[in-house]
Amino acid sequence: MPKCPPNEATLTKTSNTTPRLDGSWRRLLSGSGTVLLIKVLGALGGFLFSLLVARKFGDAALGRAELFVLAITVGATLLRGGFEGAVVKLFGGWSSEGAHGRIIRRFLQWTKPLLFMAAAVTVWGFLMPGSKWGITIDGRLGLAIGSWILIGWAGEALRGTGRVAWYALLQPGWWMLMGAVLIVLLGWEPTKVLAITAMTLAMFGMASAVTLFQRSSKLDASVPLADEKKQDTAVLRSLAAPIWMGSMLHMVLSWADTAMLAAWMDEAAVAHYRAAFRLAALLTFTQFAVNALGAPTFGALHASGDREGLRRTVHRIGWMNTAVALPGLLFLAVLGPWLLGFWGVAFSTPQVYSALLILLAGQCFNALCGPVMYLLNMTGGEKAGLVILAVSAAAQLSAALFLVPAFGIVGGAASAALGMLFWNGLGVWYIRRKHGFIMVSLLNGWWRRS
Repeated sequence: MPKCPPNEATLTKTSNTTPRLDGSWRRLLSGSGTVLLIKVLGALGGFLFSLLVARKFGDAALGRAELFVLAITVGATLLRGGFEGAVVKLFGGWSSEGAHGRIIRRFLQWTKPLLFMAAAVTVWGFLMPGSKWGITIDGRLGLAIGSWILIGWAGEALRGTGRVAWYALLQPGWWMLMGAVLIVLLGWEPTKVLAITAMTLAMFGMASAVTLFQRSSKLDASVPLADEKKQDTAVLRSLAAPIWMGSMLHMVLSWADTAMLAAWMDEAAVAHYRAAFRLAALLTFTQFAVNALGAPTFGALHASGDREGLRRTVHRIGWMNTAVALPGLLFLAVLGPWLLGFWGVAFSTPQVYSALLILLAGQCFNALCGPVMYLLNMTGGEKAGLVILAVSAAAQLSAALFLVPAFGIVGGAASAALGMLFWNGLGVWYIRRKHGFIMVSLLNGWWRRS
């Protein structure tokens, strides 16, 4: 394949060779096992951090820590500008072509403005102390946001080149695991350890990405084209804009419930809700692992025109998600009050348990629908995905404005479940129209061998 700068045509054209589905699936399955193990260990770190904060510092302190994470997540996603999502597509294509030298050149070039952004937001944090919406704005917050700009950038670049295990190591669970260790060893308060561990993870992620990309570049003997730098940057910007919009809409869907609770209720209520949310999110463990690996596979199958291979891959992913989500739903629904009690007596009240049941229903539907947005984004459906996310975010926000003041954390859970219902349901409907198959595993014969 010629080493030419990518454009819209080369991103969607049909390849001369069709990927072998069985080989791709075996690699996907074996790789997902590794990622799932890393994800499980990381999630245990997240639970450990949450439990330690609640037990050692109290419910309100856990609520403040969760709002601190909210501010970091939204701030870093906003300031990365969608570059991290665009680089997955570009690096995935170049990696499959063997253009490893191109990857390291562009990674080093595009990292510079993000480094500047990270430094600027860190300085802003030290210069603008104060409090807003229950979040203390200080040097810790600025340092953590700046660090997560780089963590997200390095992680997505690694994922784009197929290094999904490294990507999984740069997820929030490992960040919180390091924070839990510092709490145990040094007794530092939550926001301090989150800022320090974010900086540590950022340095690890950036060093790992540069080292791995440079090592791979030794296998690339191609000569850079004259206009490569300018054309690659133009494509990156064109891809980043819609991805950034989608990321921000997804932030609304992921955090609007928590933000609304912070506006209408106290920090302890936020802590109770986030404990229920963490438990419900266990249903999507398999989905995270398989989807992270599946995104490049979707793109390759779509580019080759292998619609049947795409259907089979989605079908198998649906089977794996279903096999975990349904037993998990039953387990968490039955043992929910006991599990919530690990955080403290106030976490196991009927109100928190009701919120957990509602969130479990939403997350189970999310898992059964499979990688809806991944599939849309990797098969040319980015614009449709944006519309779906916008409609879903509007529905969730509208519901939260009414339900949270009236019903507290139960209302927050209901608004979050409604958002999941909208974006998954609309996504399944659109994919049925565009690709001709149903993504919901239970409606697609998940028990049959495909």
